[in-house]
Formats: sequence, C-alpha cells, structure tokens
Amino acid sequence: MEIKAMYSDDNQPLLSALLERHSAKKEPGIPPYDRTALSFAAYENGEYVGGVTGTIVWNMLQVQLLAVDPAYRGSGVGAVLLQTLEAKARQQGCKVSELTTMSWQAPGFYQKQGYEIFGEIKDCPHAGHTKYYLQKQL
Repeated sequence: MEIKAMYSDDNQPLLSALLERHSAKKEPGIPPYDRTALSFAAYENGEYVGGVTGTIVWNMLQVQLLAVDPAYRGSGVGAVLLQTLEAKARQQGCKVSELTTMSWQAPGFYQKQGYEIFGEIKDCPHAGHTKYYLQKQL
C-alpha cells in the first residue's frame, strides 16, 4: 500500500464516488455525496470587513469560517453574513446548519442567531477551554 498527499479538490471526486457506491449498496435513496462550497464577503466603502464560508453536503450546511474585522464587530455584519449563507443553503434544499466554535470565539453570537449547542469537548485545546458543536434548523 502507498499513501500519497493529494489536493483536496482532486481527492474529493474520488471520495464522493466511493461513498456513493457504499451508500447505494447499504441504503437505497441516500443522496449522492456532492459538496457545494459557498462563500460571501462584506465590504464597507470598498474595504473588506468580513466573510463567511460553508459547504453543503447531503442537504446540510456546514459553516466553516466566519470572521469580522474587530472595528465592525457588534454592527450586525456577522449576522448578515451568516443569514446570507443560510438563505443560499435553504435555496439549495438544506434543512439544517451545523458548525463548531471555541469558547473564546463566538458561542454566544451563534446562539443569538438561533443555533443550539448539542455537544462539547471540555479542556480543548487545553484546560479551561471548550469546543462547542452547534446546529440550527433552517
């Protein structure tokens, strides 16, 4: 056996084909393992002030990154970016959104946006911090 490093974009179609063959044998009606990347950016007077990325897999939105320039935090930019991402995911048939965040990042922000914590890993990445798993019905 030989293990090789591979670009994710090159590996994705190969993995998708394997998952489709496996799923079709085990459970008829499972949708194909297609990934759709989404990305939105916010600009104020031509300046980049924030952005959000996500991926749709099996009709689920996975929010990957959301960041807002510190000068614009609390102004609603993050909420608008997240709502835009969620709206696009809904248009593409998503019923649920999921994400992870760390205790020092934004669990409270996501809860204000309707996300609920469904899991956590304490002392991650080290003592006193927590990794949170959140979901929201779209």
